[in-house]
Amino acid sequence: MEEYERVIIATDGSEETEIVIEKGLSMARLLGASVKVLFVVDTGSLSGIPPDEVITTVEGHIEAEAENVLDDIEGKAENMGIELEKSIKKGAPSEIIVSESEDQDIIVMGHHTRSGLSRLLTGSTAQRVIRNAECPVMVVRLEEE
Repeated sequence: MEEYERVIIATDGSEETEIVIEKGLSMARLLGASVKVLFVVDTGSLSGIPPDEVITTVEGHIEAEAENVLDDIEGKAENMGIELEKSIKKGAPSEIIVSESEDQDIIVMGHHTRSGLSRLLTGSTAQRVIRNAECPVMVVRLEEE
């Protein structure tokens, strides 16, 4: 059986992803694995915002919130005795998750259960990660949006 010593947990900071964090940290504790928690600032979703100053301000607010989210997760990991690395990256979430997981043993992430036109127009970050990741991916179903 393959050993999982390094777990990467991807989060967007939403309340829905709390279950992803919980499951990822629980798995890491059971396996005695270290965790890298990753927050990706989706710069593609900001591309429609005009002036650079506005984008910089919005990104700054998102990054500050990301720091708060990751600090909270770090506290949970410390309470569980888990070694944790925090990372905030900017870009396309699926591409960043895949590239950041190259030295990891398993990815833990959430998946929104969208369907129909919403899914067709936005695609699925989880599906793109599953197709492109070099390591296994554990997908946690999130509440429907």
